[in-house]
Amino acid sequence: MVFTQTTTIKSALMTIWHDAKQALAEMSGKARALHIFWLAGPFILLIERSPADLWLTFLALAFVARAIIYKQGAWLSVFWVRAAFAFWAVTLLSALLSDAPAYAFGEAFIWIRFPLFAMATLFWLGTDRRLLYAMMLSTALGLLVMCGILSAELLIEGQKGGRLSWPYGDLVPGNYVAKVGLPVFTVMVALAVSMKSRIAGVAGFVALFTMLISIMTGERINFLIRACGGMLAGLLWKPIWSRYIGLVVIEVLAVVLLFTAAPDVGNRYVDTFIAQLPTGDHSVYYKTMAPGMMAFEQNPILGIGTANFRNMCVDIVGDLPNLQCHPHPHNYYIQMLGETGIIGFIFGTVFLWSIIITLFKAGWRNRENVVLATAWVVPFGLFWPIASSADFFGQWNNIFMWSAVALALGALNLAPDNKDVT
Repeated sequence: MVFTQTTTIKSALMTIWHDAKQALAEMSGKARALHIFWLAGPFILLIERSPADLWLTFLALAFVARAIIYKQGAWLSVFWVRAAFAFWAVTLLSALLSDAPAYAFGEAFIWIRFPLFAMATLFWLGTDRRLLYAMMLSTALGLLVMCGILSAELLIEGQKGGRLSWPYGDLVPGNYVAKVGLPVFTVMVALAVSMKSRIAGVAGFVALFTMLISIMTGERINFLIRACGGMLAGLLWKPIWSRYIGLVVIEVLAVVLLFTAAPDVGNRYVDTFIAQLPTGDHSVYYKTMAPGMMAFEQNPILGIGTANFRNMCVDIVGDLPNLQCHPHPHNYYIQMLGETGIIGFIFGTVFLWSIIITLFKAGWRNRENVVLATAWVVPFGLFWPIASSADFFGQWNNIFMWSAVALALGALNLAPDNKDVT
């Protein structure tokens, strides 16, 4: 699917639909069922964490089984794949040498399913670009459904403590909007500032609508990921500068008007956010992150063990009154330092940033394709080091995050030479 100035919304949707049907028709029954199951993922993620985890885990294990049966191992030579397994090995070692090896080893062992799902998307499920574009469309539709659900919640129940919770009953829907929807959101922004046809207006309107919904979820870091990711993506694919500046101005005005109409929302995103920046022990984020650094100081080589922070934080903090214990220290890199030590931190950082660099290089070489040109923004935003973040080894966060990273990595299959895939 190539977007040009003459591409219309109808022609784009019809092309994706017909191409996907043709691609599925060319497959065997078993392969067709597995790919349809994959394409249904964005809607399965709307249900709850257990069905979503089952979807992701099943496809990851199916990929491994398929690779073993058909003796397909070329993907193991790719650098970021090797980096993932090397980091996994460190997490397992850290777990075995910790004070709670059984729990930590179990958490470390099953974590690999998330990178495996990304590998499955890149090296199997998304190798046919027709189906990859279909997955982009499925993700866009899932994002719109989620925004519709949250709009209904706003009308029927309103916010709860400045947050939204539908359809999960937990305060996490902003994770879906920001993370699952990030690959298609960046493409929509890029199209909005680059195209002269009606598709630009529709893309800009939908992007703005999802931004407003993201604000109303009350999840500030997720909103910043989308806002900064969108502005960066807009610069990467043939931007019309007047259009780019206009879109930024419209989004800023929309946010200002929303904050004016709903001062409680504005206070949460501005005054409270600034007051809580981790610059001292007055900040709740400082109080939450500091125990992670204390865990690193006590166990600098291999940390306290993968995912052990949630159970050991109280003992680590001791009687210090200014610190708070949470299941994780709210920063991926601090969590890696505390739970896997300096060795895990190095291996983990190399792993995460090798994904970013791989996508950046491919996008730079293939700037004609809007999906590939903007794909690196997804892991760049999700793995940004100086941000508050969810549990790096936790279930719900990883389901959202790796579904987005997997789709971004799948964009490598859109490169003419597939240089970064094999």
